[in-house]
Amino acid sequence: MNEGFQYGDLIFLGIIAAFVILRLRSTLGKDAGINPQDLLKNAVRNISPEKVINFPGGKNKEQPVDDLIPESLQDNKPVVDALRAIKAADSSFSTTEFISGAKMAFEWLVDAFAKGDKDKLGILLANEPLKHFVDEIDQRSTQESYRETTLVSIESTDIIEASLNGKIVRIGVQFTSEQINVMRDKDKNLVGGDPSNIETAVDVWTFERDVSSRDPNWKIIAT
Repeated sequence: MNEGFQYGDLIFLGIIAAFVILRLRSTLGKDAGINPQDLLKNAVRNISPEKVINFPGGKNKEQPVDDLIPESLQDNKPVVDALRAIKAADSSFSTTEFISGAKMAFEWLVDAFAKGDKDKLGILLANEPLKHFVDEIDQRSTQESYRETTLVSIESTDIIEASLNGKIVRIGVQFTSEQINVMRDKDKNLVGGDPSNIETAVDVWTFERDVSSRDPNWKIIAT
């Protein structure tokens, strides 16, 4: 519980103030030389600024922070110009939200590929990369061994390129992650690699979306 005023405290103080005004009017009358509303205004002025609650639309509302251009991209003029053009074409675009979604997509795809879930892969991937992933999954059943990747963590997710061609937006994202890569046979027995060895991997994926479409989802067109 915070020590400052809560919303319920503000309502409670308002009730007390209203009660005091009514009592003063009934006791002193309107012509007693004391204006109860002035007393309330003076009391409000004495409330310290840190205990003032700013409601949406109020004059004290802080302006939202522009998250369109991350600090890491400030000096990358081509990407900055492209992101501003994307924002102009799609007012709902947010770099922060896009990066968050891209990170989730990376986690989702790595997990789906490891489990051989073709349906999940189809949600994220465009036709060409989808065919590549599906072919690799199908080959597992015919090979003596296959590579298994376990995602440990994503260390960074960075936009490295962006473009707007007509209504088509493309954004390249570099993922730096920690992974465990081992080889297993058809029965999933370990035949190569060390499951305790964590490796750093760098992947670049390209996301695409038609800003004129009602579908808000992005497709991965290259990995």
